[in-house]
Amino acid sequence: MGIANFSLPSNSSNEDKFDGHFFEFQRYIQNEVNYMTAICVTAIITCTTLFGNAAILITIWKTSSLHSVANILLSSLAVSDLSVGLVVQPLFIASLRWRTYLAFILYVIFGTFFIIASFLNVTAIGIERLLALQLHLRYNAEVTSFRATVVIILIWFFSGIVSSFSLWIPKVFYIAPSILYISVLAGNFVVYLKIYLIIRRHQRQIQHQQQQQQHNIFSDVKRFKRTALKTFFACIVLICCYMPYSLVVKIALTEGFKFSTRVYFITVALIFLNSTINPLLYYWRDKEIRTALKQLFCC
Repeated sequence: MGIANFSLPSNSSNEDKFDGHFFEFQRYIQNEVNYMTAICVTAIITCTTLFGNAAILITIWKTSSLHSVANILLSSLAVSDLSVGLVVQPLFIASLRWRTYLAFILYVIFGTFFIIASFLNVTAIGIERLLALQLHLRYNAEVTSFRATVVIILIWFFSGIVSSFSLWIPKVFYIAPSILYISVLAGNFVVYLKIYLIIRRHQRQIQHQQQQQQHNIFSDVKRFKRTALKTFFACIVLICCYMPYSLVVKIALTEGFKFSTRVYFITVALIFLNSTINPLLYYWRDKEIRTALKQLFCC
């Protein structure tokens, strides 16, 4: 069975651009006999996304010791990822199953909204961790709950603007997310690289402490190495999930290259997968959240 080619619609009216993309989508569904596999895979990702992010939100809400600035940002991330599983992925399945134009339009709008919000929330968390390492004693005075809340409001407001533009100016749907993902991915890499360098500097300082503190030095060095590893792993996961889609759309826009539509859907599925991985990642990284989750589910 042949594979439909995915390419961005040629220059025409805004409506024709959106219609062109929808008809490419329809042609893919008609030509692919294994579209039920895509539905099943998406359904599995949806279930894991809902469970993981709901568990994180409930744990933070019920554990008073977790009510910190860092976890305000993490809660916003969990809400955006939960919404991807609750709204975007079911609309994606509906678009595959029933092939309706309305389901496709809603998928585009809400998908742009919640996925950009999720991506920016991950970025905000990385910046907050960098500030925690750089500011030291000034952290509590500079990074407040009020400022974190303002950042969250701006993230959701910006995501809403971009998603609404995708409805009225469909070209934004193709250009804005790709440019945003590539730009912010580069910014994330710089942030996580700085975090790694600060941790390495702390490690060298510990190694130069007095000999009588040898046991503590060994323990701290191990802890810093684990933190550095987890920090770069978070960055790698983010790049692996978002970069393929960004490159596919960027190449299609600038070079006019026609990708297999299967490639397009795989890259979208990777972005969906990021909403499942995020709660697992923060469960792995944060011992306090891990302990609270175990206590909550044991009870």
